[in-house]
Amino acid sequence: MNKENLKTIVLWWLGTFIALILIIFNTIFYQMLKYSFYNKIKNSLVLVSNNVKDNFTPPSINKVVTIPPRLDYPISPVMISVFGAKNMHIIAKSVTFMDINLGNYIKTNQEFLIAHNKKYGKIAIHITKIIAPVKGYIVVATPVYRVDLKLQDIFIKMIILNPILLILLLLGTNMILDRVLNPIREITKAANEISVGDLDRIIPIPSQNDEIKELVLSFNSMVIRLRNGIDMIHRFNSDVSHELRTPLTVLKGEMELALRKDRDKEYYKNVLKSSLKEIDYMVDMVEEMLMFSKIDSEVEQKENINLDELLLKVVSKLSFKAKYKNLKIEFEKTEPIEIKSNPFLINAIFINIIDNAIKYSKESGVIKISLYKDDGNIIFEVMDTGIGIKKEDLKYLTDRFYRSDISRNRDIKGFGLGLSIVQKALDTIGGKIKFDSILGKGTIVTIKIKNNKKGQKNE
Repeated sequence: MNKENLKTIVLWWLGTFIALILIIFNTIFYQMLKYSFYNKIKNSLVLVSNNVKDNFTPPSINKVVTIPPRLDYPISPVMISVFGAKNMHIIAKSVTFMDINLGNYIKTNQEFLIAHNKKYGKIAIHITKIIAPVKGYIVVATPVYRVDLKLQDIFIKMIILNPILLILLLLGTNMILDRVLNPIREITKAANEISVGDLDRIIPIPSQNDEIKELVLSFNSMVIRLRNGIDMIHRFNSDVSHELRTPLTVLKGEMELALRKDRDKEYYKNVLKSSLKEIDYMVDMVEEMLMFSKIDSEVEQKENINLDELLLKVVSKLSFKAKYKNLKIEFEKTEPIEIKSNPFLINAIFINIIDNAIKYSKESGVIKISLYKDDGNIIFEVMDTGIGIKKEDLKYLTDRFYRSDISRNRDIKGFGLGLSIVQKALDTIGGKIKFDSILGKGTIVTIKIKNNKKGQKNE
């Protein structure tokens, strides 16, 4: 299939449209010009006719008299005849009268007409009916070849100039299209050159603040997002490989050691228990990674949610973990709140924040939970009496697979994905997270979500 060129298509249709406009315009202009010229001739004939009427003196007997020429007539040559009404005979005629039977045109009952004569070509004729000084008609005529020659000259010039004008317009349009399409060509070239391994191509931003600049900015922004996304995937793959390497190495080492020689039943039992523990660790990590990837598909799925009811369900679900560590969960401040949002994402936020508080709290500690509205926002706050976090580690907490040195304890189950899931969920629904922590004393996590008042319960 032949590739269609956008510029060629635009030039073709624009050229056709301009040519059509020029034809219509020139036709109207030519006809208006022709009407104007003929109207001037008509007015001149009327002037001559009125002059004859005012100054004509009929002969005393029935004979033809000659009307003397006037040098100041606006038209030349002019032919004048005065006909009697009874016999349509000529009473008077001008010295410039040509051999044209003007009497034939009186029968047309027209005041002004353009007629064709074999001898003199096209002539303009004006007929005036008079009562005095004689009863009859004054017929004034003049050849219009000069007007026709002038119109013909104008027509020829239009035929010559219009194609030149069309070509100049198309050349100007071609220059404008090149200027408009060059950035698009750059985008096309960059898009063809971009690959997963090379996302460093950025198109120079035009100086004009127009739609092309907006297109270039959008394209560059897309490339940057793709680059960041690829970088995130590479980091994610690297982090996953790193996290899986340890349990797989442990599994491989224990199994190789167990197969080197015969062992007793208890030894094999302990190897299986250790292997099962590592497998559970990997299964939990895979589930969290699946949750992390699922967030992207949950953007548009919104419904009315009773946050206080959902929070109670999450706490009830995690209560067995709290009992295992003899932790006490207290609701410090809660309010009935309804919001239109994604239940999966809200549930993921509640679960991961409370689960983290349970994981890192000390035995027999207290976890305090608050849920309330404040200044147009919904506040979800969890305070624990756990191991705390160093101040310099706070800014890294939402990075994937990040775990501070103090939390890198295999007895504390976790992969550093929980807070990353929370951050991604908040980015999706529109929210923020804040950490306040004192090392060795505990941490306060504050979630702030913009309050959607539609569907909110009355307090």
